[in-house]
Amino acid sequence: MKAIGVSGSPRKGGNSEALLGEALRAARDLGARTEMVRLAALRYTGCTQCRACLKAGRCTRRDGLAGLYGKLRDADIWIFSTPIYYDGVSGQMKSFFDRLWCFTQKGNNLEGRRAGAIVAACEAKSSPFYGKVLESMAAYFNWFGKFDPVRTLCAGGLGPRGAAKRCPGALARAGELGEFLINGLAGGRRKR
Repeated sequence: MKAIGVSGSPRKGGNSEALLGEALRAARDLGARTEMVRLAALRYTGCTQCRACLKAGRCTRRDGLAGLYGKLRDADIWIFSTPIYYDGVSGQMKSFFDRLWCFTQKGNNLEGRRAGAIVAACEAKSSPFYGKVLESMAAYFNWFGKFDPVRTLCAGGLGPRGAAKRCPGALARAGELGEFLINGLAGGRRKR
């Protein structure tokens, strides 16, 4: 089993990335091969709607995301994390989602994967916008094919950068997310 984590935080070691790391650790402890990709470390731009992916079955742009498409296709589990900026996902995450448009096309969907979305915000413990961000992320996953299931986690009120590492409740929930996604696959749905 393979699990890939994609961090949409522009800050290395931020709260959303710490929670993603915990979800991947839990998956690794259950036998999954894991990898974390930091979008902020890659040089890429948003989708230009060139539509070359309709023929190629993948985005044909030659930039920092080029090597990621095969990894996403090979992974059984996707876990994406982002901080909330202006009541939405980070700019890095939004541009990344736009570049995954190739996976929404007939014959190129990624049926049968499992997915998790982690949203972290330091300002407020709860906000109606958090739920909307999670709903959007869950919808994104299902545009790429029937991901079954999509599990989400929101952690608000964490505090400054790195504070999530000192928040056992949020870390435990992130670990449970990783375990949940792995345990469903280990039950025989999809094996590699």
